[in-house]
Amino acid sequence: MCGSNSATYDGFTPEQQRYLADLLGQLDLQALFVSPTGNDAPQPVTVHGTPFEDLCKEEAAKHETHPWDLWPKLRAHADAGDMPEGIDTFMFKHHGMFNVAPAQPGFMCRLRIPACQLRGDQLVGLADLAEELAGGYAHVTTRGNLQVREVQPENMVRVLQRLYNLGLTSKGSGADSVRNITASPSAGFDPDELTDLSPYAIELHHHILNTRDLHGIPRKFNISFDNGGRLSCVSDTNDIALLATEVVEASKGVEPGVYCRVLLGGITGHQDFARDTGFLLRAEHTVDACVAILKVFIEHADRTNRKKARLKYVLDAHGFDWFMQKSKEKLAAINPGASFLAVPESLCVPRKPIDRQGHIGVHAQAQVGFNWVGVNLPVGKLKPEQMRGLGGIAQRFGRNDVRLTVWQNLMIPWVADADVPAVLDEIERLGLTTRASAFAAGAVACTGKFGCKFASSHTKSHAAMLVDHLEQRFELDTPINLHLTGCPHSCAQHYIGDIGLLGASTEDGREAYQVFLGGGSDTEQGLARHLVGPVPADELPGFLEHVIQAYLDQRATTADNEPERFVHFTRRHSEEELRAIFLPAAVAV
Repeated sequence: MCGSNSATYDGFTPEQQRYLADLLGQLDLQALFVSPTGNDAPQPVTVHGTPFEDLCKEEAAKHETHPWDLWPKLRAHADAGDMPEGIDTFMFKHHGMFNVAPAQPGFMCRLRIPACQLRGDQLVGLADLAEELAGGYAHVTTRGNLQVREVQPENMVRVLQRLYNLGLTSKGSGADSVRNITASPSAGFDPDELTDLSPYAIELHHHILNTRDLHGIPRKFNISFDNGGRLSCVSDTNDIALLATEVVEASKGVEPGVYCRVLLGGITGHQDFARDTGFLLRAEHTVDACVAILKVFIEHADRTNRKKARLKYVLDAHGFDWFMQKSKEKLAAINPGASFLAVPESLCVPRKPIDRQGHIGVHAQAQVGFNWVGVNLPVGKLKPEQMRGLGGIAQRFGRNDVRLTVWQNLMIPWVADADVPAVLDEIERLGLTTRASAFAAGAVACTGKFGCKFASSHTKSHAAMLVDHLEQRFELDTPINLHLTGCPHSCAQHYIGDIGLLGASTEDGREAYQVFLGGGSDTEQGLARHLVGPVPADELPGFLEHVIQAYLDQRATTADNEPERFVHFTRRHSEEELRAIFLPAAVAV
């Protein structure tokens, strides 16, 4: 039957015969088995040059069933009330549905909030969804995103449909996808902003969402658009970081103006930041350029070893020059009018200082008479009544605009000067605050053992315990960021915290942490160094109290007569010196 376009269908009704004939005609099975040279032997199946038999199991599953073809299976599981098993557990993540058993019953559903921008009415709708179809709460993630938990399998499709009705989606928020595309939370109103890049982040989100070939990619992929303003979105931890920058002197045909620097390969869990490529882009070319870079990654990433499938390893294997040449060729094919512009970083104006606590409190916008109000969410958790309240505040006092941040909190912009007192009062009535200590403002924690099967510790409860303990003992004049992550996947990026804590366990099975010091991003970029561990979780408050006190006792004063910041203090000492400073009087570890 494969060598002919005609066939017999004994035993089928006339209607079934017509259907099968049409289907076989569309499939053109003869073309699958006959080579261009006339050799009728079946040709070996490859995926971007990798033989099918060499693919890891995840790649084989994606080749056999594209993630976007899973809807019938999702419906079947919902109708039966069954959780996925085996490779289906992995595949369902492409639709944002994570089977987190045994840590927690049901699914965790992670959304996509492009550019970290949400409408107030959408936040209200999500409150109803969380209350009616999930566990009655939501979490802000470290990608300026939202997730709901305890979605029972029978409610899975209802949740997805409800998201679509709200103008939201969870497609591509997990597994091998371009994850939530982040942008500076102050985009469009930051007084120090060079240009608002959020429209391009949103455009890229929709382009990827509607391009089949950009799903089921070799591994997860992170992209960030940074406006160069006061607030960080830790862009240099992304696979592609687009950073607004200003060129003040013409170079090689590039006129002065604002462009986007291109950085590639950030993955701090693998101890690497995004590195400067030496190229700039015009803002209007960033979407096509990202697609070009993605296509090179898709064609050349390792599909046999999941641990080496991220962009970093393509760059390590082939080098930046090779990769950028391939990306130039792809970009020229996509948009002949776009190009990567070779301009060294030395000709770009250095970034202005970042306000490490600018995502909390009331801050004047670039637009006179308006403010953004940053709300502190303890470890990123929101109750439905808080979501409704904050969404209502954004609708009544703002412009129905809510911004999520990578620091697991949210901001409400466009609050008029006269309305600030009323907004602060309503936020307080919700049991929330716009004030935060130097510890609380920079404390981030992954889900931890509460809802993740990989985690070794209850990171969120431990983060709250640490912040409470340290706030009672210190009033700092400089921020100290605490990053708690439950496992080596480093979702809370412990390597970029002033103090990074990685979940572990003691020999007798107690929850504990490895302690790292001196991490940072952006203008303070650097990987935290290991100090000690595992420190039992119940001994950690006393241990960190000693660390903070030793820092305060021994820090220097800068040339500007300012107190030395924690990150600078730790970096001017060797690892041996840090252990000598912090360990002798500490708890036994």
